[in-house]
Amino acid sequence: MHSTLDPEPNPSHSASSNLPGGVCPFCGSALANPNACDRCDWVREGHAQMRMRHDPRDTFACLMSLFWPGLGHFYKGHTMIAVVLACLGVLCFFWSLAFLMFFGFLCLPAYWIAVAASAFFLPDLKHHAQHAHASGGMVP
Repeated sequence: MHSTLDPEPNPSHSASSNLPGGVCPFCGSALANPNACDRCDWVREGHAQMRMRHDPRDTFACLMSLFWPGLGHFYKGHTMIAVVLACLGVLCFFWSLAFLMFFGFLCLPAYWIAVAASAFFLPDLKHHAQHAHASGGMVP
């Protein structure tokens, strides 16, 4: 079956909305600013000013994962991957001891840094759940 690409994009929801800012394509909430959503942090592509929020929970999860791999993932609500990463951390430790002579010592810090970076960038499931419970509804 041969399919062709349509050169014209489909009209967005904001064009058909009677709201001054339109509707967010991700969460469907009304947009006060047509280039960004305050609710889900969507930003229109090509928009020069990108908003970056720094959540202290991300930094804390990263530091916790530097203390022990998987601890930051557990803190953010990713319990299954936290257990797997903790077990792999123990395995990585013993593997780095066994192959210390052949650059095995580089394995442990590389693993620790990769897990900490993963904990920093993963979405915070516990924080969203607490926010939804406090507001009485679901947060997307």
